[in-house]
Amino acid sequence: MGKTGPKTEAGLQAVSESAKTLDHSSWTENPAAVQAIEVAKRLRQTKHGMYASVPIICKAEACPYAESCELLQMGIAPYREKCPMEIAAIEDLFRRYCSDMNINPEDPTQQVDAIMVKEVVDLDISMLRCDKKMAISADFIIDQVVSVTDDGEPISRQELHPLTEYKEKLRTQKYKTLNLLNSTRKDKEGSVLNINTDPSERAAEMMQIIESSKAHDEEEKKAREAYFKKIGKSDQQVIEVDPIEDMEE
Repeated sequence: MGKTGPKTEAGLQAVSESAKTLDHSSWTENPAAVQAIEVAKRLRQTKHGMYASVPIICKAEACPYAESCELLQMGIAPYREKCPMEIAAIEDLFRRYCSDMNINPEDPTQQVDAIMVKEVVDLDISMLRCDKKMAISADFIIDQVVSVTDDGEPISRQELHPLTEYKEKLRTQKYKTLNLLNSTRKDKEGSVLNINTDPSERAAEMMQIIESSKAHDEEEKKAREAYFKKIGKSDQQVIEVDPIEDMEE
């Protein structure tokens, strides 16, 4: 596997000099470890840094998904490097989710949303692995050994493949995360709308409501006067009084 981080002498020197000015004493006092922390922080700050640990390491023919790996079949699987198939899926899914939800992963105010998208992509990658394993076994039903006879013969019964149950759990968790992400964004948008409302606009809206209420009362008054005029009686104000309670004997 290739060396990560700065590869030139100038790059290594810049990281080393930067590390000297930072306090990592709560973690380590080893200068080499401090420099490694700085490199790790720089890697995490890259566009897809938060996904760095998600892709599996390619083991070529020893990979558990080797039989369903297109790159291995073409002879270009990069042994001991991170899986290109999963990297491509991560980048594609992350771009699609962010585009669909109008999330800018570079915006510091949208980092919570970006992290939740990362969780969704993690679940998608796990489901992708389930699909690859199912593609190899090619059957949703398996013979599960449940007991053994006195002669040592296994007693089995047909059951649903454990991967189907695992994938269903992943799908349920994905939908929950998506709902949480959607509700979080709606709450945030609602808060922004409340904060950004101009006081003059709110006052204008209240005046409009008051004027509308006055117009409604005026229409009711005219309708009442027309009614009493039609029946030949005056519109006398009704006086509300408390009901007379029965006197106990």
